[in-house]
Amino acid sequence: MNITHAAFGAPALDALRALVADAQRDDALAPVTVIVRDNIAGLMVRRALARGADGRTGIAALTTATLPRLAEFELARAGQTSVPATTAALTMSWRAELAHEPLSLAKVADHPSTVRALVRAHRDLRRVSDDALDLLAAQSALVADVVALHRRVLARLGADRRDEPALIAAATELGGDSAHLGRLIDFLPARRTPAEQRYVAQLTSGDSDAHAVIAEDGPAAASEILHASDADDEVRAVTRQVLRALGEHDGPRLAVLYTSRSPYASLLHDRFAEAGIALNGPGVRPLRDRATADAFLTMLALDPADVRRRALFDWLGRAPIRLNADERITPPRSAWERISREAGVIGEGHWTSRLDAFMRTKRAERDELKSDSDASEGSIRHRELSIDQAEGLRMFVAELRERLAAAAGAQTWAELGTWALDALHRYLGPSEDLRRLPEDEQRAVIAIEQTLRSLADLDGALGGDARPTVEALRDIVEAELEARVPRVGRFGEGVFVGPVSAAASLDVDLVWVVGLSEDLYPGRLTPDPLLPERVRQVSGGALPVIAERVDDLRLALAAALAAPASVASFARGDLRRSTERLPSRWLMPSIRALAGAPALAATKWEDADEALTALSSNWSETRAAELPATEQELRLRLLAAGEELDDPVLAGAAELIEARRGHAFTRFDGNLTGVEALPDLTDGSTLISTTALEAYAKCPHAYFVERMLGVKAIETPEDEVRITPIHFGNLIHETMDDLTREEAARLPGYSEPWTPAQRERLRELARAKADDYEARGLTGHPRLWATDRASILADLDAMLDDDDAFRRAEDARVLASELRFGMRGIGPVHVEVASGTIGLRGSADRVDERRDGTLIVTDIKSGSARSFADIERGDPLVAGTKLQLPAYALAAQARYGEQPVTAQYWFVRKERGRRIAVPLDDEVSMRYREVLDTLADGIRSGIFPAKPPEKDDYLFVACPWCNPDGLGYGSLRDAYANKNTDAAMRRLLGVIDPDAVGAPDTSEGSDR
Repeated sequence: MNITHAAFGAPALDALRALVADAQRDDALAPVTVIVRDNIAGLMVRRALARGADGRTGIAALTTATLPRLAEFELARAGQTSVPATTAALTMSWRAELAHEPLSLAKVADHPSTVRALVRAHRDLRRVSDDALDLLAAQSALVADVVALHRRVLARLGADRRDEPALIAAATELGGDSAHLGRLIDFLPARRTPAEQRYVAQLTSGDSDAHAVIAEDGPAAASEILHASDADDEVRAVTRQVLRALGEHDGPRLAVLYTSRSPYASLLHDRFAEAGIALNGPGVRPLRDRATADAFLTMLALDPADVRRRALFDWLGRAPIRLNADERITPPRSAWERISREAGVIGEGHWTSRLDAFMRTKRAERDELKSDSDASEGSIRHRELSIDQAEGLRMFVAELRERLAAAAGAQTWAELGTWALDALHRYLGPSEDLRRLPEDEQRAVIAIEQTLRSLADLDGALGGDARPTVEALRDIVEAELEARVPRVGRFGEGVFVGPVSAAASLDVDLVWVVGLSEDLYPGRLTPDPLLPERVRQVSGGALPVIAERVDDLRLALAAALAAPASVASFARGDLRRSTERLPSRWLMPSIRALAGAPALAATKWEDADEALTALSSNWSETRAAELPATEQELRLRLLAAGEELDDPVLAGAAELIEARRGHAFTRFDGNLTGVEALPDLTDGSTLISTTALEAYAKCPHAYFVERMLGVKAIETPEDEVRITPIHFGNLIHETMDDLTREEAARLPGYSEPWTPAQRERLRELARAKADDYEARGLTGHPRLWATDRASILADLDAMLDDDDAFRRAEDARVLASELRFGMRGIGPVHVEVASGTIGLRGSADRVDERRDGTLIVTDIKSGSARSFADIERGDPLVAGTKLQLPAYALAAQARYGEQPVTAQYWFVRKERGRRIAVPLDDEVSMRYREVLDTLADGIRSGIFPAKPPEKDDYLFVACPWCNPDGLGYGSLRDAYANKNTDAAMRRLLGVIDPDAVGAPDTSEGSDR
């Protein structure tokens, strides 16, 4: 073969033009075949030759092809066709062999990464001859097993399935005359395997006109070198330069090459899109990342025997999933997710049992509301809607589980492929609807459909050795989708953006190479654990060793820097990993040349900084750049120049930040003074519970967000490993209430104990109530629940013992439990305050009566007495957070007459048996009215500051509205301390935080 040496780029193309012109000098239709290294080179060659050669415009009778494609053409011309060895067939063949006899890989045979690694090794070994395989097998027991498995996979696939090495081998064996190819030109060949070299030799044997254009391995230097703080700033700087260059060059004559796909490929695509720069080249997102593909693969990962709640809603959020097959309606995902949480669904059989329990509860609530004249139609409709949605969720999951389970019945790959196609179209839509999706989503759907339809081929290839499974199907589809990365744009339109390995295939005027730091280029090339270096060295050149791979990287950079003008760049550091970087070893010659320092060491590269373009920071470059690259940069420059932007969003954000930094209590801190339609609790008609007022006193911001905006804290059943304190207390309250109501005619009299029958009935009620809670998913993990259940029964027994002793000492009898007021047709408690009348509603846990007629109102507590300690220290209302008992006392007097009344908190679990009395004298009554008036005034006036807890969270988040991300209250505490001197908060702080700086001084003799 004749050899012509030429530099990369234009010189090599000029040499090619001369060879083509010579071949067609006497006949413009004389065939010419150009072997190219890749498809990009083929496009570049055709475009370059189309501009003409030897004075003629255009080109004819030209064939450009890579070596494997040329072999395929030649075989087809000879009538030899074959089935491609698909990734699916290869993957399943390896799975089958590993399942049959994994040899030394038995311990890792079932791991998905094992199959992927073996498929990669298989493709490497396909370049190795049989004799060389024997040499490789002699190197170690592991390699011998890999080679043996490799040969078994080849036998399983059969000779009729061909990959690229098989095409090359078959075409070489075919031989024959290659005169129909015309002048054969091997253009800038890359490193080839021995088999590929033999095929080229066979093609050119006896052809005295065959030619090869070989790249000269000469020095190449960058015209300019720039360095930035990190990859992001580096890409921003290149984007600015490309924008400037587009005013001087045609877009197709520019290229930006990256040495590492991560992070540069995505950064370049994103920055170019922001700057409005058209580009073409390899894509950055495989079809696997498209929404339809992601949703389909997520569905295949669902376990029909145990559809987990989180997995289901994760799938429903991946893409628009159809509620049913006949309509373009998506499920009410948010409502379903809320219902599943409230129902306590986690997985397994919960979709039936717990949703049924949820619907029973909602039906009971609906029926009770219908019998309540005060209930709103909205409350009733809300329950009915929840019932309908829960039923829809249960039916949807039942159908999904049935459909997923049906896959297990597939006996052949064809059947499994048909099942998967049906599932795809059931949940993502029929083919005609999917064809209306965005282009990349359509590509993903088409790829999935093609893969599923091709599964039938596996039945013939694998026989009955590899039973079809959904897990294997998912691996096959995912591998196919990962391998497909659609190109962006059309070659020749816009700036080419691609890997530096494409440099030898390009003909451009100006090229940028980004990412030229030593840790990325060449980086650390690690040996293959299955085919290590010592094995590759005996492969006869079929398997490249690390030294050859490093040399290929060097040549690729040399090809890039051979352009008429080139800019090389690197990042001085990696902010993602907080590391410093050195320039690549192959960039150092350019740095030395620009600096005139031939002996400059890589570690001293900063000594040449005056010869390089240093980018200090993105902010500095944004201000100094002649041309802003993006709208964001333009806006930043205008702001830096002191100009105002007509941007209400930006203005609002700036106002928010400034206000929250200050000492004034503003609307950004919860000051809604002047806002209309805030509730007036003193109008005599509005009802509110004491619990709600306590919540306002505890944290006004939390009250506003939860109770006025309706934003609830999300509590997921998966996170509840045991019954919550609230449900624990509710179970105790409800059980005692049920007993009291059942025994209304037989309640213990003065000083009388509960009877043995009543005690046994309490246990029966508790067990039934516990079963109901368990069915509703409120009890946590079964093993912990067994302990908590026994504890509840013991607590109830102890409650009756303590109650007997208390009533015996007080000579009292039981009157009622859950004494309701302000609900279910029972009148509220009205409290006269300075600004009007406040109507209270609620339910007193227990009312007893002494023989002398004194009423005893009790609020039962299953938690700790810690937050009630201030009652015994002289603050019976505990800064407005303990308001229930005075209201309960008024409700008891309204029901049973104006009798003397005492009130107490009864602690029945922690600090069991402790009782804290609340005095109900005139002083407390007056203070109670003042506190209620102050709290009502705060709500009416729109005072809703965030009042974070004094202690940091431990085990659970105390105020999810103040600490929604769980990171703490530090900044909120600082803001509260800064703003609590504002006059608008003065009155409220006097109640809820008397020790605050801005609270009024209520001590004697104070003039504040």
